[in-house]
Amino acid sequence: MGIGEVIVDGYMNFIAEAWETFINTGHVHKNVRKDIADSWIRCRQYGVNPMNGKGSNKHPFIDKLIGRNSELISVSKPIMEGLYNIVKGSGFAIILSDKDGYIIEVIGDESIMERVNELNFLKGELWTEEAVGTNAVGTALYLDKPIQTIGAEHFGINQHSWTCSACPIHDEDGKIIGCINMSGNYYDAHSHTLGIVTAAAQSIQKQLALTISYNLLNITFDSISEGMIVLDERLKVKRVNGRGLEILGITLEETINLEMNKVLLSLNLNNMIDEKFKIVNNLECDFNIKNSRIKCLINAVPMNVNEKNIGIVITFREVKHVHKLVNKLVGYKASYTFDDIITINDKMKDLIFFGKKAAKSDCNILIEGESGTGKELIAQSIHNFSNRKKGPFVAVNCASIPRELVESELFGYEKGAFTGASKEGHPGKFELADGGTIFLDEIGELPLDIQSKLLRVLDNGKLIRIGGTFEKQLDVRVIGATNRVLKSEILKRNFREDLYYRLSVMNIKTIPLRERKEDIEVLVNQFIKSLSLKDGKFVKDIDKNYIEQLKKSKWQGNVRELRNVVERDYYLSEDKMIYIHEEGSNIKLDINDKINESNIEFTETVSLDKLEKQAIEAAIKKSNGNMVKAAELLNIGRATLYRKIKKYNINN
Repeated sequence: MGIGEVIVDGYMNFIAEAWETFINTGHVHKNVRKDIADSWIRCRQYGVNPMNGKGSNKHPFIDKLIGRNSELISVSKPIMEGLYNIVKGSGFAIILSDKDGYIIEVIGDESIMERVNELNFLKGELWTEEAVGTNAVGTALYLDKPIQTIGAEHFGINQHSWTCSACPIHDEDGKIIGCINMSGNYYDAHSHTLGIVTAAAQSIQKQLALTISYNLLNITFDSISEGMIVLDERLKVKRVNGRGLEILGITLEETINLEMNKVLLSLNLNNMIDEKFKIVNNLECDFNIKNSRIKCLINAVPMNVNEKNIGIVITFREVKHVHKLVNKLVGYKASYTFDDIITINDKMKDLIFFGKKAAKSDCNILIEGESGTGKELIAQSIHNFSNRKKGPFVAVNCASIPRELVESELFGYEKGAFTGASKEGHPGKFELADGGTIFLDEIGELPLDIQSKLLRVLDNGKLIRIGGTFEKQLDVRVIGATNRVLKSEILKRNFREDLYYRLSVMNIKTIPLRERKEDIEVLVNQFIKSLSLKDGKFVKDIDKNYIEQLKKSKWQGNVRELRNVVERDYYLSEDKMIYIHEEGSNIKLDINDKINESNIEFTETVSLDKLEKQAIEAAIKKSNGNMVKAAELLNIGRATLYRKIKKYNINN
């Protein structure tokens, strides 16, 4: 017999006598360890039977118990198996409990497992101090610290031939989530056993923390609104999140064979791997997937470990979603619907009916009519009644863009396309309208060279940015509007005939207010109601002669002019609306008066340029130099008026 065995036998004899004395008298020998002595006293208070010590409180729903602790089991089991492989054949069992003391996993030699079964040291059994008395699992959970119990230190006599070493397992917040225990024959007791179990508990805790972090990363990886691809140093795809698969329209299996250098032609990935601090932000480029291009805005960051790039993380968003956000931020949206068009006129009702029919098609639409007749109102209503209503509505006033900027504004440009160009490039209005509608107001003011480029876009739905090398496919419905008579402009060679017919697949001619004077009263009532709501005051009464006075006007400015007059009268009237004449307020002339009062002499020998110059001079004179009113008299845009003044060297 070795010295170790003598020491164990000596201690076992002492603790057995101390246990028997305590059971018979309740007195604890002073040499019994404090943790054990305190546990015995608790067990006596609990009423635990010292002549038992077997498990006898099986969990009623073991499957739920296992399921509730599945993560703890999955992390702990490999560590338990590794520990078992070390002590295999030495008569030890490795046991895992949950935070409440229920056994949830057991691994051991065949010989020891027979004894485990005898004690009901099995899955689902409860091994707290209250259930079976002093034992390593129950006492470690109670004390929240590692503990070893040997022989008669156990409160139940059936466990006196056992030695057990247990250590609680904690989560990241320090809360107990379980306990790992190593049990065997008492004569194999060794202080190192407790150290081994403690190390195993710490390993489980660290692995759990890593698992939680990994799961959190996975959840974050798959929940972000951007696509994400992780490449290794050979540019092979290691991971793609769900959003990335959705944007690219591929399966997880298909990503394995992706050659990223061919997929992302605009980005030199090899350079990013080779260069230490090469980072790409907000680069617009295309993913070439299955013979199609997917326009995206990407960020790419190398993963640098120990001064070496071991891969690249690429995040990306579809350009059309970025454009949608831009449109929202800058206010590109259609606010009006057909319900906002107030009328009792039959022709206007027919126009609305036709507009709704046109909206449900995907044809281009041309809206022709005088200023103030609601061309943009109709355009917005068409958009909101169409299948594109959830897409962007981008309105462009063609007359307000300087000639040299028209092409870049409409079609965009690539980086470095010209001096002063943004280094990232710039999307045009057509790209911003992708998936929706672009409204080209005053389309008759477009220069002829831009008209030809617009025709190409309308013909094939593709555009090339300034400085670009390939065509971008777009899905845009075009609605044009003009207060010019475009067929006359075609004769003057100011507007392309082919563009006119490509635009006016659906043609809507707005109705001037002078041709629907029955609408004046309903419009006035609506304007006054809106002004009252805005002003926070009661709705003013309308003098019986007020509407009649308004109906006498020719309303060359149409509904816009009517709204201005009503607003003026609303604020200048007291309790009742009255017509307040304002000198010069009706400066506009009808189309016949323009010619009669211009004193232009018409002869067969007068050139068109001379007639145009005389008309401009007459309009400027009639409007006392007010260019806004002069442009309205001539039924052209202000930008066009200034261009003509410069052309004819008119002294204004």
